[in-house]
This record gives sequence, C-alpha cells and structure tokens, in this order.
Amino acid sequence: MPETLAPGARGRLVSFTVIRKAPAAFVGEPLYAVAIVDLDGGRRMVGRLEPFEPAPALGSAVRLVRFLTATPVFAPA
Repeated sequence: MPETLAPGARGRLVSFTVIRKAPAAFVGEPLYAVAIVDLDGGRRMVGRLEPFEPAPALGSAVRLVRFLTATPVFAPA
C-alpha cells in the first residue's frame, strides 16, 4: 500500500518555474510557481511552491505545508 502524503513531509527542490500568464482554468490567479520536489524516501512530486520570491536555491530543503484542492503546496523548510 502506498505511503500517504501529509503536511510536514520533507524533501529537496529539484526545479521550479513561475507561471506568469495562467491558462484559462487558472485565470483568477496572478502568479504562481510549479515545483518538482524529491521527497525524503524517494518519491518525486509536482506541486506549488510558496513563496517563490526571493527564488529558493535548487537543492534546498522544502516541506509540505498544505494542499490546495488536491495540489500539494511546498515551502522552504
């Protein structure tokens, strides 16, 4: 059975990009960052990164702080 992801999970930031012009489904959101995170334990996930300014260093520690609908949101640890 797969491990459940819960707030507080930790990992490392692999990459991220800032979305400056959102697609139609996200038109109400100004800027947001999409990140790739390698979780401790070997899983790789895509989620949001908040805050993303100033830009965090790639490889820096992050933690899962909440879910936005079903999307994980990570922040610097």
